[in-house]
Amino acid sequence: MAGNSGDTLDPLIEEYKRLSPATIIARKRDEILARLKFFEQVYNEHVDQWSGVYLNPYLLREAVESYFCDVYRLKFFRPVNFINEHKQAAYAMKWISRIRPIQMYEGAGPATSILMVNAYFALIAGFALLDIDYGAKDNEWWKTYITNTVYCLHYHSVSVESLSAEMCAIQMLDSEWKVKEKPDPEES
Repeated sequence: MAGNSGDTLDPLIEEYKRLSPATIIARKRDEILARLKFFEQVYNEHVDQWSGVYLNPYLLREAVESYFCDVYRLKFFRPVNFINEHKQAAYAMKWISRIRPIQMYEGAGPATSILMVNAYFALIAGFALLDIDYGAKDNEWWKTYITNTVYCLHYHSVSVESLSAEMCAIQMLDSEWKVKEKPDPEES
C-alpha cells in the first residue's frame, strides 16, 4: 500500500496505471484552480439573487476536485480520451448539487430559493460552461424547464449521461434562439 508520500503508488495502481485521487488532484492543480476561479466568478455574478448565503471555498474545492476525479475515472474505466463540453457541464452540475458549496448564514430564513440555491447554482454553472445565459429567456417553457431541472438537481440523484444529453439539447436550442433573436441585416 502507498505510504504518506505522494510519490509512492500502490502496486495495483502502478500496474494498471490507475491514479489515486491525491495524484489526480496534484496533476490537475492548474485546471482545478482555473475552474475554482470560474465558479467563483459565476457565483459573484448571480449572488444578488439570493440573500443570507455565502460560497464556502472549501466545499467548492471539494466539488471541483470530485469533478476532476470523476472525469478521470470515466476515462480510466471506459476508453474515452476526450470529455465533451456537455459531459463536463453535467459532471460539474452533479458535484455542485451534491456537495452544496453555498451555505446559509445562521438565522437566514428557510425560503425555497435559499434551500435550493445550490441546485440553481449548479444549473447556472453548467450553463456558464456552455455559454448559455440562464436568465436570457422570459417564456413559460424556459421557466418550467428551470424549475423542473432545479427540483431534480436538489432532490434526486442525477444521471450524468442523461444530464449531458439534456445539456446538448439545451445548447442547441440556445443556439437556435440566438439566431432567431439576431436582427436580419436585409430588413434594416
